[in-house]
Amino acid sequence: MDEVMRPPALDELGLPLNRGGNEPILERYEEVIRRRWMKKTKTQRTAIVLKAWPNMSPKHRPDYEAMRKENPATVRSGGTKFREAYMWPAINVEDLVKGKALLLLLNSRGRNAPQMFAHADFDAMRVGHVSGACMPPFLNMYTMLLEGETVGTYGRLVSWDDDEEAMMKTFNGLGFLPGQGLMILEIQQKLLSFLLACCYSILHEMEPSSMINEAPTKPEPPLLSDSGEYPTLATIAAEAPYRLPARLDFNRPKALVNAKRSSVEDHIRGLREDPGYFADVLGDWSEHRQERLPDTNIRRHPVLDEPLFWERVIGNVVKYAYGGLVVWDIISEQLTELAALQAKYSNAITPEKTLPPEYLKALLKFKYTLDQSKKGPIVQLKTGLPASPYYRSTFVREPHVPGSSMIQLQSKTKPDQLMWLFNNLWTDSKLDLLSLPGLMDEIEYHMQSDPKEKAKISLWVARIFGELGLIARIRHELDIYQPWASGFDSGYAEYRDEVEKDFPRRFASLAEVQNNYQGLSVAKFGSPTDGRFYYPSDKRLTKVTTQSMRKAEADLDLFWEKIDTHYRRKIGMSLDQVVQHIFTEERGPLERTAEWIEPIKEKKKKSTAQPSTAQLDLDLEHHLTSLRLGSEEPSKFVPPQSKLKPKTRGSAQDNTDAIEETAPIQAVDDEQPVFRLKNRAFKVFKALFYNPNQSDLPGEIPWADFLFAMAATGFAPEKLYGSVWQFTPSALDVERSIQFHEPHPVGKIPFRNARRIGRRLSRAYGWHGAMFALE
Repeated sequence: MDEVMRPPALDELGLPLNRGGNEPILERYEEVIRRRWMKKTKTQRTAIVLKAWPNMSPKHRPDYEAMRKENPATVRSGGTKFREAYMWPAINVEDLVKGKALLLLLNSRGRNAPQMFAHADFDAMRVGHVSGACMPPFLNMYTMLLEGETVGTYGRLVSWDDDEEAMMKTFNGLGFLPGQGLMILEIQQKLLSFLLACCYSILHEMEPSSMINEAPTKPEPPLLSDSGEYPTLATIAAEAPYRLPARLDFNRPKALVNAKRSSVEDHIRGLREDPGYFADVLGDWSEHRQERLPDTNIRRHPVLDEPLFWERVIGNVVKYAYGGLVVWDIISEQLTELAALQAKYSNAITPEKTLPPEYLKALLKFKYTLDQSKKGPIVQLKTGLPASPYYRSTFVREPHVPGSSMIQLQSKTKPDQLMWLFNNLWTDSKLDLLSLPGLMDEIEYHMQSDPKEKAKISLWVARIFGELGLIARIRHELDIYQPWASGFDSGYAEYRDEVEKDFPRRFASLAEVQNNYQGLSVAKFGSPTDGRFYYPSDKRLTKVTTQSMRKAEADLDLFWEKIDTHYRRKIGMSLDQVVQHIFTEERGPLERTAEWIEPIKEKKKKSTAQPSTAQLDLDLEHHLTSLRLGSEEPSKFVPPQSKLKPKTRGSAQDNTDAIEETAPIQAVDDEQPVFRLKNRAFKVFKALFYNPNQSDLPGEIPWADFLFAMAATGFAPEKLYGSVWQFTPSALDVERSIQFHEPHPVGKIPFRNARRIGRRLSRAYGWHGAMFALE
């Protein structure tokens, strides 16, 4: 039986790259290989990999391309023409000749035992396996164990008759079906042979028979550093197939989730506080409604821009905002629970044993939460992407049926590559085939690799996509928690009732938000028509602009009072009170614009001491009297900040008492540092914490300058999915991270949004303009 199941060259597995026989090549020449590879051109690299693997797939993710070309039914009946593409999707010319991918692969495979990659290698061929393109042979009543580092143990077959635990090891992920194990051995054998051939080509002047015996071993070179200015999840995902599979650490996803939850809190605050922000959010959502599409007779939808249309838009905005807060709070809560259980059972968690039941059930409940939470963003993308500005011309709507709210679309053209990828998100069979993490990584890669493709995506789509991407990234962390992740399906079958009953208990607040919104009619108070929420906060304050801002604020307050009155009547509490237990920041009174007071003209007095230009520009501490808001959505809102010290010159905003009544200043115990910055960063914070007394309004801020400024103050920027960037404190005496959205499609931050970013930084860290100075 062993001769049937074990490939002829298995005895060479790991020789000489790994273990056994002679000392491995990498322990002697890895540094030389790295140096030579980095000096080679793309053409030279291509020649090396094609010599080692003739007819290698030329493009990134060849398995996706193969799936597009083949009919699944034909594949199952007659076999596939793209077996290598399905079996080794990471082995392609495009990816291997870029950057350090080949060097990462050499290091991980050459310095770690094959068993460390067994589950990852089988999961990598998911598309080929699930589609039926690469079906493993079947041998009943046996388990293959891929453990140990010798040919006597690695790939060992165990009969279920001889070992009572062998069958359960197959189901809980500690072992493999023989056919699966055979495919893993084939994958690893060819991969190691390829890497060995690459080494011989790079060290071309050395004889293979003598290169090991004639050189001493050397310490392992340092880890390969990231070549980009800032790390991105797209880069991390692209490099993952070439690295050692990561270990599950709940702290990393928890930091991402907590930052996301805080951004949702700021979003809700903005919807209640900033009329301009509220109007712009409604505008964004309305532009992605399918009612915007003409029908097959080129007719307009009958409810477009009517009160019913705005009822639908407002309902989506309100429920998605508050519902999102509930979802991200629950995900954060479960991550905290899992981290505690992982620490509790740290001594019992070993690859040779199943997980403790308490810990396993917590993981299964979390996985179920993620699988349910992905549905909301996917539905929004399914309805919103075809209606988005770029794709709107490629779809038509079927004629409206009176009395029905259903909308059916027809595609006018064959979907392009990007739309084809998105279509797989909301096609259940394709999503199961490709997996959410794999599909999201591919869409992100596609957008980041081609600016033209990225330009097809609106900012609204990028935001929803970023939210779904975070869910996918956390789900990926669970998927690679091997060997136990392979047994999650078996565990779910055992604990299904307990897992599914836990979900409604946790999501009771979400049900209150969603279900009790029914019957609410507020379009006449909340539709952004007739200039109801015109809010010129990016203009200099005058009597006219002040009156416009106060009117818009009053209209917004009236809208939310209607919402809260509805909820109080139905469940005895306002909408904010439904989620009050979730808010992590103190919910102070909304900031409102004070009444206009004519400035008092004072006679100029001569002064011998002249303050520096930098001091005049950034003496902002306690001069912030225009409204600013804690969110970066496109809007025109800047909330007023109370003054902490009196001004020396009169202005239109000198009304200290009125401002302090509406927005009292909280005492801050911590002494804030002063950041001495280069001019490039200084100009950014000058705009973020703009002094309304300055004569000139700042212009737009290049996104690259914003990243530079945040890094200069001690944050580590990281690009997530879509438009989302995470800023994690790396050299600051603070713990919480913060997220902002990259402007799209133009990479510049409008002034009104810059003020809002400043407001968020002020709320999160207590920052103000006087903290920044030129070097």
